[in-house]
Amino acid sequence: MTAPDSPSSTHPPSDPLAETISAIHDSPTRLAMAITGGGSGALSRLLAVPGASRTLLDAQVPYSANALTNFLGRQPDRFCDESTALAMAVVAYQRATRLVDDPGQNYPILGLAATASLASDRTKQGEHRALVALQTNSTTTLARLDLEKNVRSRAEEEHLLAWLIVQLLAEAAGVNRCPELALGEADRLVIRQSVASAELADLWNQRTPIAWSLTDGNWSPQPPAPPVGILSGSFAPRHQGHVQLQQVAETILGQPVYYEMTVVNADKPPLDFDTIHQRRKNFTDQPLAVTASPTFLEKARLFPGTTFVIGADTAARVIHPRFYDNDSDQRDAALDAIAQLDCRFLVAGRLDNGRFLELATLELPKNAKDLFDAIPASLFRCDIASSDIRNTQN
Repeated sequence: MTAPDSPSSTHPPSDPLAETISAIHDSPTRLAMAITGGGSGALSRLLAVPGASRTLLDAQVPYSANALTNFLGRQPDRFCDESTALAMAVVAYQRATRLVDDPGQNYPILGLAATASLASDRTKQGEHRALVALQTNSTTTLARLDLEKNVRSRAEEEHLLAWLIVQLLAEAAGVNRCPELALGEADRLVIRQSVASAELADLWNQRTPIAWSLTDGNWSPQPPAPPVGILSGSFAPRHQGHVQLQQVAETILGQPVYYEMTVVNADKPPLDFDTIHQRRKNFTDQPLAVTASPTFLEKARLFPGTTFVIGADTAARVIHPRFYDNDSDQRDAALDAIAQLDCRFLVAGRLDNGRFLELATLELPKNAKDLFDAIPASLFRCDIASSDIRNTQN
């Protein structure tokens, strides 16, 4: 008989991460993951603990630039930054909603993404960092982990990132048994979470078509007063050109002009809540309509009798058959429908690929000539572009 204190009879050492993962698997959480640049250790740990099939619906590793572009449906500006992690989490969340076994069970559904730049076999010029994003139907969580350079091996950095991913999953799953991350004094972890208001959650989950962000920071299903004009854009970021154009349009129209930002698109992943909140913070002077209406025909149905304030580059897209499945008849029908809804376009000049594009330089369809009016360059011209600002900031 083996002695009670012999090595063969001792219990294996406890594995806190495995215990946490086991508790996650015991929860009703359903998960889809996407990982690039680092974080594969988290996937390995999740699969190594029995019960993974109850939790994990899908895992993607879009490691190459082409693979990540294909996963997102567009090429990201950068491959290891906050916006890429957030977009990946939304795509993962959407995959989870499509793959969940029994949607009627109302499982908590999570989309998790990680993008990282960790130690490698080459000298790294930039910092060692990881971005982890977690998306649900009402929250967006973003964690940024900055690690001291050249003090850990790749395996050690991967271990820390795996620990962080499991920690975030545990919190989202309501599991309270994950040990703290063991970081050094020169490491830095910052986590922020954006929680959607009821109005924004209803829009994001396609229960309603619009939510109004008011100047006091609150949300409402209705604007303070009906606008006569709407200035649409992505506002990434909003800049002085947008402000000046809104003011000029309001002077021309003689009544309120509000802003509109489409965040839910049938053909693309919606914006995450963190990005929506970051963009809307700049709208303290005029209300912002947050919508699920990517085309101007959809906007016209949402805002009948409204004048849409746009740049000439946008006007060029509105009239080009390419944006109507290369079908001129489809384009003409959409413009006719916009006119029947008593909507019009007020068009400002715009610097486009090095030349100043104005309404007069566009060849308008015959049925649409009365739909468009120009804002003279003497009243408004601003050559600032949001993309230029983003490139300067990064």
